[in-house]
Amino acid sequence: MKPMRKILIVYSLSLGMAFGCKPAELSNTCDAKTKEYFQASIIRFITGDRSPSCLPSFDFQDLWGVYMPTPPSVATTVNAITSYNDQIIIGGSFQFVGPPTGNVVYLETKNGKVLPNRYCPYLKVVGTTGIAISDGSGGFYIGGEFYAVQGEERFSVAHILPGCQLDRNFNVLKDNTRNIYTLLLMGDSLYVGGIFSDWGGDTSQKFLVRLNRYTGALDTSFTSGADNLVSDLETDGESLYVCGEFANIGGVTKRALAKISPSNGSNISSFNNPVISSGTCLDLHYGTYANGSSILYAVGDFVSTYTRAMAFYPDGTPITWNPAPNDKVNSIQQYNNTIYLGGDFTTINGGTSASNLVSVNNSNGTAIATNYNVIASATGNSVATLQIIENTLYVTGDFSSIKSVPRNYAAALSLPDESVTAFDPAYDSNISNPGSGIVSAGNGVVLVTSNRSTVNAVPRSNFAVLDEVTGAPIEGTPNFDYPIKTLHVHGNRLFAGGSFTNVGGQTRHGFAILDLPHYNLNPTNISLTNGNEIRTITSDESQLYVGGYGFTTANALPRNGAFALNLSDLTVNSWNPNLGTGGSGENFLIVKDLVFLGGGYSEINGVAGYNNYQAVDKIGGTRRNIPSSTSFPGGIIYSQTLIGTKIYIGGFFTSITGIGTFNRFAAYDLTSQTYVQPNPVDADNMVNHVAAYPDGNVLIGGSFTGLNGATDNYSFGVFNNNTNTLSSWNGGINSAVYTSMYKNGKYYLGGEFAIALRRSNGGLVRTSLNE
Repeated sequence: MKPMRKILIVYSLSLGMAFGCKPAELSNTCDAKTKEYFQASIIRFITGDRSPSCLPSFDFQDLWGVYMPTPPSVATTVNAITSYNDQIIIGGSFQFVGPPTGNVVYLETKNGKVLPNRYCPYLKVVGTTGIAISDGSGGFYIGGEFYAVQGEERFSVAHILPGCQLDRNFNVLKDNTRNIYTLLLMGDSLYVGGIFSDWGGDTSQKFLVRLNRYTGALDTSFTSGADNLVSDLETDGESLYVCGEFANIGGVTKRALAKISPSNGSNISSFNNPVISSGTCLDLHYGTYANGSSILYAVGDFVSTYTRAMAFYPDGTPITWNPAPNDKVNSIQQYNNTIYLGGDFTTINGGTSASNLVSVNNSNGTAIATNYNVIASATGNSVATLQIIENTLYVTGDFSSIKSVPRNYAAALSLPDESVTAFDPAYDSNISNPGSGIVSAGNGVVLVTSNRSTVNAVPRSNFAVLDEVTGAPIEGTPNFDYPIKTLHVHGNRLFAGGSFTNVGGQTRHGFAILDLPHYNLNPTNISLTNGNEIRTITSDESQLYVGGYGFTTANALPRNGAFALNLSDLTVNSWNPNLGTGGSGENFLIVKDLVFLGGGYSEINGVAGYNNYQAVDKIGGTRRNIPSSTSFPGGIIYSQTLIGTKIYIGGFFTSITGIGTFNRFAAYDLTSQTYVQPNPVDADNMVNHVAAYPDGNVLIGGSFTGLNGATDNYSFGVFNNNTNTLSSWNGGINSAVYTSMYKNGKYYLGGEFAIALRRSNGGLVRTSLNE
């Protein structure tokens, strides 16, 4: 059963039960034993009702992630997370937020919106996916260069069942090096082509193989002998037509184009194909000629009698169809007697202007329409994929509009009038070759594959506020022109620090105040000089403590690396630890009447020799020789957290002078005023984040590959202060964690990662630490 059909059936049944012959008895609605309770619960689920009720609650949150255009100019990160009421506030380095669907999505044809996760669970494919085909029974086969689907290992080929679920019975051999370009289903066999030099170690099985469609097992009775890329496959029901970059296939010399036996992979000698002297065949289409005969169309960047686009009869005899594009053609489709070409070309028919998309006739290739006006995005312009489904032409690539209608990287044209439809997936960046697969999923839904990890992206510059229940962004929040490093809520104000210079169109250098609940920019502007980046903000009842790098004054008062504001009137006060010229305040922690200053500095209060970690008082910022006046971490302190009587610190140090080895992590006991030995945690690289929570968990994030010698803790680990043990839980995170938050029974993690819990998650994930 197709996903949308399931939704409609459940919805219809629920409405029928609720509004049919007899209305629900209100007195029974809260009695779990009654049918009214069941009916009302179904309606509550379908409508997403989250009002207070005796009925069960459902978790509808699809926590959005953060994204950048490709290629990103800087790393895409979430550097800070905080919350206000029922909202999650994030800051970092990003230009878009979007649902972390992974690169295979179910989209509504009417508008391009992704199907909700609660009805159609996101596949969260990790990697890129360039091709999808129907399995004929409501499911799909997908191919690309991916490593996981819905949190389970799958390597470049997977089968998706009806209902948006991974087929756990279909599983190909593990291999991280395959890139699948094409799939074709014939009977009980799945033909798989792409770039791979072996299959499960069998070097005779490369570039094109045959698998069992139900299990994914390799069928060694088929050997194609292809020696390079296979980019597309077509069939006439009896033979396989193969397109690619190979020079040999089927046991003979054949360049870029061949016809082989689907039973054993041998060359079919009767196919007297047009000679391709160089280049690559990228796409095939088995269609019809003007006289109604079956014809194969081939496109790419090849050189032949007809360069980059040609057509021939199934026996290989060429026809005089010659569109003559001046550059590469990536994709071809046919609608009645019209052939559509998409690619990198700018002219057709030897000089007629036609950029990236053109329609030509199927008799000789003469242009029909050239005015599609595919406008380049910031990175270039190209059409990567064309796909006709019924009366709609789907187009993907690297463009920002088509036919003067804004469309980011994907669009649809209604046929035959070629008007732009309302289908608008709004991808965050370009879709590049090998392009995308677009397949009908029935009931007004298409399955779309690509190299993107989100869809329906919404512009947000370095700052976003997400609804805690839905996970989606709210409107009306300001943009920051450069990254945010830290966020802090106190009362009805949000304090933000970073390297930005402009907030919502107004000048703010590194420090800004937003008034809650509407996130309006507060008129207070703290003037910082000499270039700056604010990296930490914290507060007590009366003061806000701010640390960073580069500034030497705050509101014209001398302040090196640290200053404080009176929360009553937002003025800079006399608190001045003076971290020295070039000193940085990276993380401040308040413990009773002390402020522990973690950072990268070599003096405090103008006195040299106090390196990277020291406590000062809250009144003037005077050093207190705590933890020590002589023993200091040998590198920068990036983060610290208090739990019980211990302060855990993380950074980029390997020792504490005079005490011993402490690899990027240490614990300081406030009661004994000594560093804990032996050190409970060793990291093999930088620790950027430590945070303690009431359950005793201390979350550790950074760019390390292991903790205490265990590589299961890549970039992230959990140490429990109560048991003094490091958890063996592996979060499946692929890059650094920079921040965390605990709210309503869930941990929120933010960082530079694109993968978490072995699923696609753009820099942000919600977890129970046990998935």
